[in-house]
Amino acid sequence: MQSEYGYDVFEEKIWPQIKEYSKCSVQAVQDMVENRKNSFEFLGYDFMVDEQFNVWLIEINSSPSMETSTPTTKRLVEMVLSDLPKVIFDYPKAKKKKECETGGFILLHKAKMPVERPQGKMLLNMACEGQKAKIYKK
Repeated sequence: MQSEYGYDVFEEKIWPQIKEYSKCSVQAVQDMVENRKNSFEFLGYDFMVDEQFNVWLIEINSSPSMETSTPTTKRLVEMVLSDLPKVIFDYPKAKKKKECETGGFILLHKAKMPVERPQGKMLLNMACEGQKAKIYKK
């Protein structure tokens, strides 16, 4: 693509959009995700890129497939399975986070303060309040 368009389209146009959409999607639901000790969420993002290199978020999978049915998925799944333990086990204990090897994973966002989450099983305490409607007859 570099030779065809004269610049690194992926690095300069596509990748920034993917990072921004990924970050925003997680921020949008961060107060709804249960914070369980010693666990993590692994998500699979599906994107499309149009002819103008606009990125479109198609879906987010909470249980992404780890099938190796094509050469591309084989390469990606092997990379993920190799790099995931680095993020799960090494990164949290690393003294210098920037120097910690995380393979293909990157930190997109770190909140400045903890996110307040609803307590208990019920995320919302919903109530319906109002007055009985008056019916007027003609």
